[in-house]
Amino acid sequence: MFEIGSANEPIFVDDKTNVILEAVWPNATSPTDFESKGTEPITGLENILKVEIMAGDKNMTSNLEPAFGEVGSYESDTFYLTVPTTFDYRLFGNINGTNFDVIFSCTPEGEQRVSDNSTVEISENVVRKAMIGGYGGPQDRTGFPESYVSQYQVSQKLNNTGTL
Repeated sequence: MFEIGSANEPIFVDDKTNVILEAVWPNATSPTDFESKGTEPITGLENILKVEIMAGDKNMTSNLEPAFGEVGSYESDTFYLTVPTTFDYRLFGNINGTNFDVIFSCTPEGEQRVSDNSTVEISENVVRKAMIGGYGGPQDRTGFPESYVSQYQVSQKLNNTGTL
């Protein structure tokens, strides 16, 4: 069972973040409950899986490294979201000879708890039994006492004027 999201949720434009992946072998009597007694962390995924961060026609691929002190948790390289847009995390690799390739999309409305108990074949020999939860996309910052101007907006203004 995988749980994927972003560090520092909710995330804001110009904040640093990374992809967080938690992986456990589920308890058979409660297969969608990460906190269920009897779950076991999955180790070794840093050698098997990668994550691709996608926004529009832009993408960035990162290795997953074990999170410090958290068995079964992994982190991507750190990155900075520069515009408030929807984005996807693509988790892919080869697990014991079986291709694994799945995309998780942020929800523009924020961390809504979606639930989908349909069975979906992700790839040959990989079947998703349920998808629960969601993670929100980056939000604009609220400035005070002055309105906030993002790094992207500053660079656009500088590029349009041709002067510094």
